[in-house]
Amino acid sequence: MKQSLLEKLNLAYRFKFNDNGHTIMANASSLTGKEEVLVDGASVSKKRNLGLSSCHKFHVDGTDYELHFNVTGFLFCRVECRLIVNGETVSTETRSAFDNKRAFVRNLVIFFFVGLIFGYLAATAALTFLG
Repeated sequence: MKQSLLEKLNLAYRFKFNDNGHTIMANASSLTGKEEVLVDGASVSKKRNLGLSSCHKFHVDGTDYELHFNVTGFLFCRVECRLIVNGETVSTETRSAFDNKRAFVRNLVIFFFVGLIFGYLAATAALTFLG
């Protein structure tokens, strides 16, 4: 599966579950807050959420599903995804920006320099306009 730029920067999370012959995919972006749940490739729930937790409820073939996103480590970008079928938790997966230390350090350096450049440009613009 080809990774998007947000996935490469560890800003998007994908979770995959299999239940009762169905493939359930959960996608979440920590940058935009967009969350989407797909069952067998068809979207069943979408929302934007900038909070630390959310719940998606959907119904497939007479079965009630809930999918919970929970940010358990805000500082370390740890996201937990829990699949609940008919009121019982059947699977939980966790992703973290620290799963790939090399990518985390690269992102830290990139964001540091981007912040440095924008800070310099903002200070230069402010001094130019304020004299």
